[in-house]
Amino acid sequence: MGTDFSIPGIGATLRVTVVCFVILVQSGWLTALKVLAICVILQQLQDNLLAPRVMQTTVHLSPVVVFFALLVGTRVSGLLGIFLSVPIAGVIVSLLNLEEAQGG
Repeated sequence: MGTDFSIPGIGATLRVTVVCFVILVQSGWLTALKVLAICVILQQLQDNLLAPRVMQTTVHLSPVVVFFALLVGTRVSGLLGIFLSVPIAGVIVSLLNLEEAQGG
């Protein structure tokens, strides 16, 4: 079994860290630190500001529901679950008419 990065958002940060170690070896610690800082800031902006707002406006789900849908989808069926979890959660919320779970 391999390492399981099933928590959305953390896998990308870990990959950036590996890239920064390569940059550290090739270009020095200052360049690696700059790249790490910029990548972490951009990743956090995407994960915490952009993605929840896009999901909320397109699927009309609360960001909390989107996060848990991604978490469960990743755990249940890996990469395929990432792509299918939010639309499935939208269908479930719509069918059950759960107004608390709908964003907006």
